[in-house]
Order: sequence, then structure tokens, then C-alpha cells
Amino acid sequence: MGPNPLVMRHTILPGLCGLLFVLHPFATEAQYSQLDLPRESQMAWVTQRIGVTDLSVNYSRPSVKGRVIWGEVVPYGEVWRMGANENTIFSCTHDITVEGQALAAGTYGVHAIPGQEKWTVLFSTDHTAWGSFFHKAANEALRVEVTPRAGTMTEQLTYDLVDVGKDGGTLVMRWEKLEVPVRISVNTHAAVLDYLDEHLHGLKSFAWEVWYEAAHYCHQEGIAPDRAMEWVDKSIARGANFENQTLKARMLEAQGRTAEAAALRTKMIDEATNAQLNTLAYGLMNEGRVEDALKMFQLNAKRHPDDPNVHDSLGEGYMMAGNKEAAIKSFKKSLSMDPPEGVKANSLKCLKKLGVDTSAWETAKS
Repeated sequence: MGPNPLVMRHTILPGLCGLLFVLHPFATEAQYSQLDLPRESQMAWVTQRIGVTDLSVNYSRPSVKGRVIWGEVVPYGEVWRMGANENTIFSCTHDITVEGQALAAGTYGVHAIPGQEKWTVLFSTDHTAWGSFFHKAANEALRVEVTPRAGTMTEQLTYDLVDVGKDGGTLVMRWEKLEVPVRISVNTHAAVLDYLDEHLHGLKSFAWEVWYEAAHYCHQEGIAPDRAMEWVDKSIARGANFENQTLKARMLEAQGRTAEAAALRTKMIDEATNAQLNTLAYGLMNEGRVEDALKMFQLNAKRHPDDPNVHDSLGEGYMMAGNKEAAIKSFKKSLSMDPPEGVKANSLKCLKKLGVDTSAWETAKS
């Protein structure tokens, strides 16, 4: 078999005693050019965001071309760049764990020591070197052991991030009929809190929205309740509205402060507009609080008896509560008020679900 194009070699050119040239992988002669010209092993990138953490791999893609890769083109027991040309480069924007071991946010050269049963994957702080030629153990930030597995034929070396969830994923290198999986985990909650600490200042912080979004995320995820309460209070201070006050009421309830939550809801309801009451009612319905939602629908219909939309919404509330007769009455009331097309279509759809003949209204339309 000819020279291994994946292993760096030194060549002394005749007549140039003592001058060292390094052969480019896949090349057949010394490389002089510093130009960015086409290469046989073309460059590729893969990027994946997990939570607020960006993971990326920048690499060059050698081809199999009918060769025996493992144990020959890529020898066992030797450091390999896990690609072609310059370092394969891995970057992460926040601290992560790789196979359960900590790796700080940063950029790393990725190398491996392949074995028939196990691989050792290396992350080097020296990410600007050419391949593995200059790799030094002293520069390693981390080395982990992983288990390769059989895979489908992949002609060109490929990296992928698979099995992605909110707290991690698996970086997989595929080449020939082999896959090398490396599990990466991200502490998304910690990264988000760091992100919020960094971004909750400046011009945006004068608006209520950013504080609301921060508090809402933490409440939904069940993290940092004290900080979330501080943030929702800042949102209310910058512009009290139905959204941020509703969120605070839910947060108070989650903390067992039901009397405070009830007082806040009463104040909100007293001051609520038509649309706000409807939004509150549907929100309660989505939380499974059907009786509370129905009370808000009824209150809205009482306050705004001439609005067909509130009667349509009240009908939906009665449907959810299992009161078929009252639901039919509300939908018919809405239809009697010459509602907008969207409201009319919803009332007709709901009446059909309830087994009511709607042909009279549909004939009137034609």
C-alpha cells in the first residue's frame, strides 16, 4: 500500500539541504502556496444550539476511496486529527460536560487515539496546529474514553449532533462503516441564568418585556424563584399590565401565597378590558381551571353583552364545563348578533360538534 495520506510526513527536497517541507494530506508534492485553493478533502461545518449554548465542529472531509481505513489509513494507537488537513476544531459557547467530564467554554483541537474496542478522544487548547503533527499532551484540556460502534457506509467523513434535547446531545463522527459517539451535556438552566445576568441591563432593561420574559422562563422551568419574583416586580414597575400581573399571581400561588395572589387577581379583574378578561379565561382553561375560567367568561359577557365574541367564548367555556344546553344558548346568542366571519365560523363549528343543525345560519349566509 502507498503512503498514508492522513499521517503527516517530513520531506527533504533534493538540493535544499536542511530545509524542511511538510506534505499536505492527499497531496503528492510539497505545498508552497498560502492561497485558499480547492482541496480534495473539503471543509465542512456543523452547528447546533442547545438551550443558549452553541456547539460547532469545523473539519475537513477525507474520502474512503476503497481503502482499508481503520488500522491502516488510520493506525490504531496513534494520535489522529479526526479529519483531514488542519485541526478538527470544536467550539462551545458555555461550559459543558463531555462524557460526564467538565470542559470549559472555548475552542479546541479535537484528536483521537483509535482502538479496536475503545477510542480516546482528546480536546486540545492548541486548535491552530496542522493536524495532529504538533499535538502535545501538555495542551490537553480533556481526554475521554468512548466506545465505537458499527454504522452504515459513509464515504466522506461526517460529523453530526444527534439525540438533541434541551440539556445535551451526542456528537457522532461517521466514516467508512464506523461511528464514534461522544455524549455532550449542557447545564441549560445555569447557562440561561448567566445569560440573563449578562443581558438584563442596558437600553432594553427600561422596558417591561425583558423582565417579564426572564421571569416567565424561570417560572415555567421551576428555577430561581426569588430572582424570578424580583424580575416580575421590575416588569410591573416599568409598566403594569395584564400579562406581568397574571404571571406574578401564578408565581405567588406557586409559593403558597394564595391570599396575595387572590388580591392581585381581584385588582386585575376589576381593571381588565374585554380582551384581557377573555385572555385570562382561556389561560385558566388551559391550566385546567374550568370553573374559574367559566366565571371570567360569564363576567365578560355581563360587562360586554353586545359583543358576539364574548358569547362565543362563553359557549366554549360551557362546552368545557360539560353544560351542553348553556353552550348551545351562548353560541346561538352570538350568531343572532351578526358576528364577524371568524366568530361566526367558530360558533357554527361548535354547534355542529354539539349535534345542532346549523343549516339555517349557513343558508342565510348564501
